[in-house]
Amino acid sequence: MNLVALLKYMQENYGQQKSNYSFKKNKVAKKFKEEVKVALPASVLGDEYKISASVGKGQWATIPWIAVHDKDVSTSVQRGFNLVYLFTNDYQGVYLSLNQGYTYVDKNYSNANLALKRVGDFWRENLSLLINTNDFTTEQIILERKIERKNRLMNGYEDGNIYSKYYDIAQLKESENDNLIQDLVHMLMVFKELKTHLVPNSEDQIKATIDFILNNGIYSELSEKAKSEKIVEIEKKRKLVLGKEETHSRNSVVKEEKAPYITKRDYAKEAIRNTEKGLQGEYLVINYERERLTQNPITKPYADKITHVAESGDGHGFDIISYDINPDAPNEVIEIYIEVKTTTGNRDAPFYLSDNELNVARIKGALYKIYRVYNYNTMPQLKIIDNLFNENLEIKPINYIVKGVNQNDNNTKNQLPKNTL
Repeated sequence: MNLVALLKYMQENYGQQKSNYSFKKNKVAKKFKEEVKVALPASVLGDEYKISASVGKGQWATIPWIAVHDKDVSTSVQRGFNLVYLFTNDYQGVYLSLNQGYTYVDKNYSNANLALKRVGDFWRENLSLLINTNDFTTEQIILERKIERKNRLMNGYEDGNIYSKYYDIAQLKESENDNLIQDLVHMLMVFKELKTHLVPNSEDQIKATIDFILNNGIYSELSEKAKSEKIVEIEKKRKLVLGKEETHSRNSVVKEEKAPYITKRDYAKEAIRNTEKGLQGEYLVINYERERLTQNPITKPYADKITHVAESGDGHGFDIISYDINPDAPNEVIEIYIEVKTTTGNRDAPFYLSDNELNVARIKGALYKIYRVYNYNTMPQLKIIDNLFNENLEIKPINYIVKGVNQNDNNTKNQLPKNTL
């Protein structure tokens, strides 16, 4: 049973079961929990995620749910931050919601609903991927669709929402299941951005982050605190070094064998995993650059000025601003622009470049560098590409934009290709 089928199964059966049948050993409840693992398989999400679902404990829940947990953050909807499919109380609709654990906040803070709203407002104001398009919204969710006594948990779900998308279950088609999975992938990307800004704390990073926000902490301070501690932690575990094959020295061109930059793989699972892997690769490069700049007395003052621009969004065309000695003026320091590409594969594995990255590379010229982090899962090594456009590199376009055209426009008609089917 795929996700659309599972949602329809609940729409058609849950209300009737809740009103007329016992909760104990209920076949609908059992089937719901079993099919969740089929609808959202680990092969799509990856091992770092846990799936859970509930129709109640000992009695029917007013709001059944399905949750996707990042194991590093939380494994329960009661605490932390999770992605949750929350059904409305008439079971005709469902929200995919980036949500907060109400129970934890209720137990640890005097005014739980106010705390949830303040924390939600903080993330809504600062997360760069919260874009109100494709029916995603930062507006409040409304779970009460039929009048009944509204319980605290339903209020908590509503106040804990940060970002969501609503689905009218009756309108969903089986053919749209892939669209729902893509929506989940987008939400996982948003969650990854939030995760990178949680305060690292060996005791309780959730409490530390909530306290920081409720004490009127500033997002930029939280970002720097979280990032600096993560960088230190990564540095303890592994260190990035130039691959032994490299003969690279600054201001010289690396001689690269011919290799295409892209492949035709484009899986939702890879998109989820690559977000985290890419960020860790960027942290490794920041560590590498700091050490490199520190070793030269001319560039040493710039070691603490390295800027991780990717933290504020992906529209720059590069990930990091670092520094180097100007080859035309040995006592002058200039900015360089680093795009980090991380892989678990070897140094010759192809990689993707966006159209924006390619355009920025052309504009920046010799100041634009590709830092290829490879063998990421074992012993990370680095290949530096100084000249993206030299004759030994092959760049192939694999994606095309399709725009609507006016079929009544004679000029447009002349440009349309003939149907060869």
